[in-house]
Amino acid sequence: MSAGQDAGDAVATQESPAGDLTSYNWRQMAAEKTSLGFIGAGRAGSGLAVGLARAGYEIVAVASRGNASARALAGRIRGARVCAPQEVADRADTVFLTVPDDAIEPVASGIRWRAGAACVHCSGAAELDTLHKAAEDGALAGGFHPLRMFGEPGESAVVLAGCAIALAGAEPLLTRLEALARALGARPLRLPAGGRALYHAAANFSGAFVIALVQETARLWSKLGIAEADAFAALLPLLRGTADNVERLGTAGGLGSAVARGDTGTIRRHLEVLAREAPESLELYRALSLRTVPIALAKGTLDSRTAAELAALLSPHPPVR
Repeated sequence: MSAGQDAGDAVATQESPAGDLTSYNWRQMAAEKTSLGFIGAGRAGSGLAVGLARAGYEIVAVASRGNASARALAGRIRGARVCAPQEVADRADTVFLTVPDDAIEPVASGIRWRAGAACVHCSGAAELDTLHKAAEDGALAGGFHPLRMFGEPGESAVVLAGCAIALAGAEPLLTRLEALARALGARPLRLPAGGRALYHAAANFSGAFVIALVQETARLWSKLGIAEADAFAALLPLLRGTADNVERLGTAGGLGSAVARGDTGTIRRHLEVLAREAPESLELYRALSLRTVPIALAKGTLDSRTAAELAALLSPHPPVR
């Protein structure tokens, strides 16, 4: 995502002499790494811990509010020990807090941190001030947020390959966190201070909100007698094709819709049927369609006259004939 980047702090792209971002120094450095610990053994904690263990890092300790989840995670990692949060901080040089956002500050504040150790939260929205107790104790505070929706805790750790990981912290921790991201095959994003909430809020438009839109389609199709399972089966190829188009052609090049074609007659029919059959979806349709107008202009398939006509038609209170 670009929300958290600025001109001097964009995606790190330095490569090894061989051009391989996942091998060379990043994996070679794994053998020299400090030990890692995890407080929180849910989906994110499990995915990161297993992925880093496979990359050659030593995971020495795991804690979780539920001992069963901690035991399940430790059972997948050779040498990992289930213990209390304080013992994780005592044993590991870098501790990841993979707990819910609201728990980060109380968990971090309930631990005595060693000077020189690292306390790293995995929230996308929280800033480093949630780790003030760790910083006061002399530990390094950092952020490490995988831009990834994790599935079940037991899913393959290779899902992290290629995803972005938003980093925060001061040197030398920031470079160490970048090495961790590279070892996972991920792409590190260095966010400016104060940028995490915007980065995380923006990411929802390409993540959780997409799921909400899929559900909205399935709900509307149910009015036509289409079962939810059949709707999802039909929509998933559309989603994959859309993502493929964006990857190959960019947002403008990949756009295909009635708005992109300047098809005002179709848009009018859409507005009429939604006003009649699903008025609760009408404003959402208007808002999203309006956002596609400038993309269609950039694509070059929509002229300025038709764009103005569409904008008037899609405005909150146009006459619908």
